[in-house]
Amino acid sequence: MGFREVKAEELSINPFTLIGKEWLLITAGTENAFNTMTASWGGLGVFWNKNAATIYVRPTRYTRKFVDDNDTFTISFYKEEYRKALALCGKVSGRDVNKVEQAGLTPVFEDNATYFEEAG
Repeated sequence: MGFREVKAEELSINPFTLIGKEWLLITAGTENAFNTMTASWGGLGVFWNKNAATIYVRPTRYTRKFVDDNDTFTISFYKEEYRKALALCGKVSGRDVNKVEQAGLTPVFEDNATYFEEAG
């Protein structure tokens, strides 16, 4: 599928619903090693005249290492049919199991970013 640039001004989303109620995945790393986690917090907005996404990841979370060690991370959103997959990604640690495989998600590695084919 690949990245497709969409201007922020063209989006017709409600970030309060999208982030707080529908959840998202934060993903970082490379094809050799990556991890993802479910989040229901964060923000979308403008920071010093630039569009920005803000995420918060506890130092104890396995995903934090990948966010810190890489130049990019992705946030991705999913239709309701992926709710169980997101719940699983929030319950188990990538340290212990291949949660991406268990969740049935398909990783895509492009432009130094990792995301999932199933993302909206």
